[in-house]
Amino acid sequence: MRTRWWVRSTLLLFAVLGLFAARRSQSQPQAQRVGAAACKDCHAEIFQQYATSAHGRAATDSGRLPENMDCETCHGPGSLHVAANGETSDPGFKTIWNPAKRPAGETNATCLTCHNGGEQFYWQSSAHNRKEFACVQCHSMHASKDVSHTKLLKYENTSDLCASCHKSKHLNMYKSGHMPVREGSIDCASCHNPHGSANPRMLRANTVNELCTSCHADKRGPMLWEHPPVRENCITCHEPHGANNDKVLTAKKPFLCQRCHVASGHPSTLYDLPDLQSNRLLNRSCTNCHSQIHGSNNPSGRFFTR
Repeated sequence: MRTRWWVRSTLLLFAVLGLFAARRSQSQPQAQRVGAAACKDCHAEIFQQYATSAHGRAATDSGRLPENMDCETCHGPGSLHVAANGETSDPGFKTIWNPAKRPAGETNATCLTCHNGGEQFYWQSSAHNRKEFACVQCHSMHASKDVSHTKLLKYENTSDLCASCHKSKHLNMYKSGHMPVREGSIDCASCHNPHGSANPRMLRANTVNELCTSCHADKRGPMLWEHPPVRENCITCHEPHGANNDKVLTAKKPFLCQRCHVASGHPSTLYDLPDLQSNRLLNRSCTNCHSQIHGSNNPSGRFFTR
């Protein structure tokens, strides 16, 4: 009997609360769209920034969008916010939707209503989305700093934006040998798609080698005589972001080669021979003789000497 009484009391309480919530929601007016012109009076500077941005330019091009896009497309209907007339204590003032103060999933869902193809096609499975990054952490709709205001970045360029989080990779690019990012020849997005891809580490190619050979075509092959680690992965020998070794190698020569070739016909150290006539005394480099180390098409190039 006591259990039945407790269950009935709980159900009655939920029913009363539901009825109260329903009546309260009916008593509050629903926000309606009022148009971007209503935003301009109070947010003149932001409105001007929006008008000159990629979003603003797209909004004036009826051929690019299926329907009219304005402030309320991202911020929600603004009638109650406008009616509050700047009074923060008015409940209607806070009905406007601020993407920067919402959970990442809700903010991104708003952006994905339009940006759901092309570069953003793999966003849902990207590393940035899995770590709950919001679009507005990298992009600024009203105060972008990239020169063309096309990408709406919070930094002047893509590489500076990536470096704000990926500091170790940024520091590698200041080593003696590095990718030409510092010089502006390429940027991080030349190799990675920050919005996701179907490939590991959000690469723009299916494999590391395919990405590298898109620029280094002379290393692509196929070769008559192939060097196995070259065919397997370029980063077996090279640091992709930068290193203090020649040609961004992961280690100095000949030590890099000796990671694999530890039982070759050559002496294992420079001092194995009594007369110090080691073939590695000159520049200490295996590539002094094996110059075609990435592969050879010469019939006599079995050992990559030509």
